[in-house]
Amino acid sequence: MLESIRDVYQATPWLENLPSQWDLLKKVGTPIECKKDTMIFEQDDKADFLYLIASGRVCLYASTPSGEEKAIAFIGKNGLIGEYDPLSNLPHTTSAITVSKTLLYRTSVSQFRELLKENFHLVEQLLHFESRKYRLLCAQALQLSYSKAPHRICATLIQLALNYGSPLEQGQIKITTTFTHQEVANLVGTTRITVINTLKWLERHHILVKQDKYYVITDLDRLEALVQDDTWKLTKHAEA
Repeated sequence: MLESIRDVYQATPWLENLPSQWDLLKKVGTPIECKKDTMIFEQDDKADFLYLIASGRVCLYASTPSGEEKAIAFIGKNGLIGEYDPLSNLPHTTSAITVSKTLLYRTSVSQFRELLKENFHLVEQLLHFESRKYRLLCAQALQLSYSKAPHRICATLIQLALNYGSPLEQGQIKITTTFTHQEVANLVGTTRITVINTLKWLERHHILVKQDKYYVITDLDRLEALVQDDTWKLTKHAEA
């Protein structure tokens, strides 16, 4: 079931367990253990270092002058953060904060440049990683421009299923990671209340169910159909 829709939702904001190998960064980098909610760097900070994520997860987000936040991506194992700004001698475009216990390897810009000069396979890996981010930003731009908030929330649930889905009986899929309503709201560019109302609607219509602290998608086909249905609105459907 998941394989049949994987290509459609491949531009996922969850970039984790990546196939890239960055052993050279571990050799020259400084290991840093971080607790959850540790700020790695902030938007507009001087970019002197980049970071390899050995374990855990980091949220990249951008902020407006008034303090509103938009999550860009969640980067996990074998992902890089802060790698694009230093190479252009620019300050950080985003902020980065851990969303779980995380092990990082910090590398200076000068060290990274030398490694890229001497190891072409690292250049290839970097280009592949930046390509995934570019595709992600393009997908987010299209969603924010042309999709309504409930549709974006449903698409996010499918992306979570692709990355953290565990098949159950009768075609159900358990999302084996937790997330807050505010995290989803920041990611799709809507309010926490809209996220809550959308999830409740999906539960009332037997498309989603919550078991303990995890969500289970009970009907993936219907969830995907909602994403594609331009006429769907929460207020237009009677409660089940």
